[in-house]
Amino acid sequence: MAVRALALASALLLLVAGLEAGAIRRLRSELQVVRAEREEAKAGLASVWAQQSADEVGQAIRWLDSFYVDGEQGFARPGGLCAGGTLDDQPIARFVVGAFLPARAAKRSVPDSIDAMKTAIRRTDAYRATHPALALPADER
Repeated sequence: MAVRALALASALLLLVAGLEAGAIRRLRSELQVVRAEREEAKAGLASVWAQQSADEVGQAIRWLDSFYVDGEQGFARPGGLCAGGTLDDQPIARFVVGAFLPARAAKRSVPDSIDAMKTAIRRTDAYRATHPALALPADER
């Protein structure tokens, strides 16, 4: 009787192991598909960003520099992005790369993309401290 019970338990365990192996194969296949899709999406995004005009990016950086100089709506920093003779690269990384380029990649016009950059700036604590009446709430989209 014990031998039959062990044989039945072994048969059930073999069946479960076979089902698990099949599930693992299916999941590995799905994982490969997801990885391939991710790589396609990354390549597509990279190609869209690589197609951005250097002149347009330069225009965005020049606008950002003039905004930093502007005392009426900007930060009133003499020297703009190069205050004190040293380039402050953080605004370029944060606003040009973080707001302007994604807007351009989404096929928005250059003026609309610059507006997206300005909106991102107006949501910062630094802008809120400089122009409380013009600042936007940080969570507003």
